[in-house]
Amino acid sequence: MIIDRAFFGFARTGTISDFKYPLILDSTREEMLSMNEDGLRVLGKYIGKGVQRSTDGRQIENELIIGEEIIVIRNAAALLQRSRKFVSAVMEIHDKYGFSRLIYAPGIADPYLLPVLVYTGISVFDDILMRKVALDGLEATPIGYSENVDADGNKNIALCQKIADSLATSIERKTLREIVEKYMISGKSIEILRILDSEYLDRQLKVFPRITPYVRANDIMSLGRPDLVDYRRKISSAYNRPDGKDILLLIPCSARKPYSHSESHQRIIEALSGLRSRVHEVIVTSPVGLVPRDLESIYPAAFYDIPVIGKWFEDEKLMIKDMLTSFLQRNSYSKIIAFVKDDLNFIREALPESATFINGSVKKHSDLEALRRAVNDAYQSLEKQNMRSEKTQEMLSIARFQFGDWIEPFLREARVIRSYNQDMFSRSGKVVMVFNREAGKMTITKEIASSFLKAGKFVVSIDDFKPTANIYAMGVESCDPDIRPEDEVVVAFGDEVRGVGIAKMPAIAMKQLKKGVAVKMRN
Repeated sequence: MIIDRAFFGFARTGTISDFKYPLILDSTREEMLSMNEDGLRVLGKYIGKGVQRSTDGRQIENELIIGEEIIVIRNAAALLQRSRKFVSAVMEIHDKYGFSRLIYAPGIADPYLLPVLVYTGISVFDDILMRKVALDGLEATPIGYSENVDADGNKNIALCQKIADSLATSIERKTLREIVEKYMISGKSIEILRILDSEYLDRQLKVFPRITPYVRANDIMSLGRPDLVDYRRKISSAYNRPDGKDILLLIPCSARKPYSHSESHQRIIEALSGLRSRVHEVIVTSPVGLVPRDLESIYPAAFYDIPVIGKWFEDEKLMIKDMLTSFLQRNSYSKIIAFVKDDLNFIREALPESATFINGSVKKHSDLEALRRAVNDAYQSLEKQNMRSEKTQEMLSIARFQFGDWIEPFLREARVIRSYNQDMFSRSGKVVMVFNREAGKMTITKEIASSFLKAGKFVVSIDDFKPTANIYAMGVESCDPDIRPEDEVVVAFGDEVRGVGIAKMPAIAMKQLKKGVAVKMRN
């Protein structure tokens, strides 16, 4: 029986027949792997020997043996020679079978490919390749193959198993993407990841965690990270600036997060004292893109780290310019001001000619004075307007960005309060949302759950029982198809709210699986 413990995109970890996956099968043990004229047995269970043709009846592209719990890609090694076909075959399995079965790919357990192969959603491997390369005089080391006439197949297998165990831990900790990007010893790994990010991004997004502990953007490939692309898309196509913020000020990022806690941003804030109420400060950074000040504390804006060398790759420049163009098509300003160093001069191409461009440094008093004069001139031309408090604008922005614009009417009568060093929305004297700075997101309470139920958003419908600490997949009747791991969700039976919690599976897994935690309850 498959019992999933955690998910990260298509990757999963748990146990099957008391063996932990990702799993390296021992081909010398018949109880783990055996093949005869009757067919294939994995972990003592008969899988079969038939071939499943592709869903549209084409010439067979990939040969599948379909078992009750495991799908075997019989020609995985041949498919892997052509990365695009390999990824296509795996994605076709996901499309047809979802999380109902584990995927076994024989003969491809290369230690330098394992991270990206697990990332694609393959959970079961074998030791056949590692025994073969040892016979060929190759020893697997942490940094690549080494020639050794006395190479020990068991040592090669042990390295693979150690990596598989580390991948299981990274899935549980939601750090798998960092491991995959960091462990790019094989060019084949790079090919597979690029294909996934460029051609299967939307499919990844359906299952990718909404939030991870951090983003270590150590390579240009981080630009294609699904959660970062998702953030940039929302900023470009859905984000609306706070009312009354009529002056756009573009400024560089800082190493410290949130940016406003950094020394450089504190100098800008001090220089604009008394003028900031109508200024919309937007930070320009990579790989996140544009970060409005009102969203600087959310994930991923406050949770990424990137090596800074004062130079931008062409892909980063194109990303920023495209975002700025789309952002300015949705958000109009009476004045645009850029206060940046020379390395950001490329953003001029995305700004109107009327924009004021100041190449300055926060360390120079004269540059900060020039910035204040430019903002003051723009400020004086604005008509007076009643403004919400900065904190209210920030909290509304975060709620809209996280849940969608539909949430704002339900927060219209709410007020922002601060208690126990936390910012929260209170409505009719009851707390309805709390901003969790450690996670970079809003958490919801039962007091606003009925609003989610009314909108049909982030709802998990269960059978008629009273939830306790966890809701298991077998208890889920249906759910919002857009739910992803780490989403805030409302749990309901019919029209009755039964509690709120955090999703631990993507929607498709909640619907298909009978084991594993679907929702961790809060109340």
